[in-house]
Order: sequence, then structure tokens, then C-alpha cells
Amino acid sequence: MAQDTQSRLSLEDAKAVLQKVLEAFLTPENKTRMEEVKDAAGNDMMKMMQVVFPVATQIQMEVIQKYGFSADGEGAVKFAQLIRHYETMDSTVADLSAQLKAIFLPPLPPPVPTQSQASVASSS
Repeated sequence: MAQDTQSRLSLEDAKAVLQKVLEAFLTPENKTRMEEVKDAAGNDMMKMMQVVFPVATQIQMEVIQKYGFSADGEGAVKFAQLIRHYETMDSTVADLSAQLKAIFLPPLPPPVPTQSQASVASSS
């Protein structure tokens, strides 16, 4: 039955689930959990993937399983695929998805020009 539920999530349902997932990250308990793991990871991308990503995934899975997705990696992947599908159709889904991605992955720092790029730019 879970498979049927997730495959029939309408665009409006997908928006609602995304909103519920984002709200879950704002609860005091989850906000504290995320702050703790982000502090532990610092700016180390490997640590982010090892400690932040699993906690964020767990918080998301607690919500999406209520909408027919399995509470495992497969359910998270299927949810992400569904959201990617709807992102192309609806700007609200795209915006909500971008907010969710920002929780999972920190913004990348701007690229630092290499010596060769800096010398090319200054000689122009």
C-alpha cells in the first residue's frame, strides 16, 4: 500500500509534504539536533556527510513515512525523485526543494582563483 500512496501523491500533496518536512526541521528538538551536528562537523565536508546528512535524512524520513514512503534510504530516494519530477512543473515545489537542499548541504564557498587564473585576469 505504501507504494500506491507515494505514486499517487499529487502536486499539491507534494507541496504539503515538503512544507511538513521543512516544519519538522524548525521544531525545537530538531533544530537543536541539527545545530549540534553542524557544530560537530564544522566546515569539513566529509564530516558534514558523515554526521549532518544522516540526522537530516532521519528527520525527513520521520515525516515522509506518514505519506507512504518507507522509512529507509529507498523511501528517501523515491521522495527525492518525486520532488525532482514536480520541481520542473511548479516554482513553489522548486523553492521548497531548494530550502530543503540547503538544510542537507551547506552553501559552497565561492571558488578561489588559482595563481594561473589570477595572473591571466591581471594581464587582461
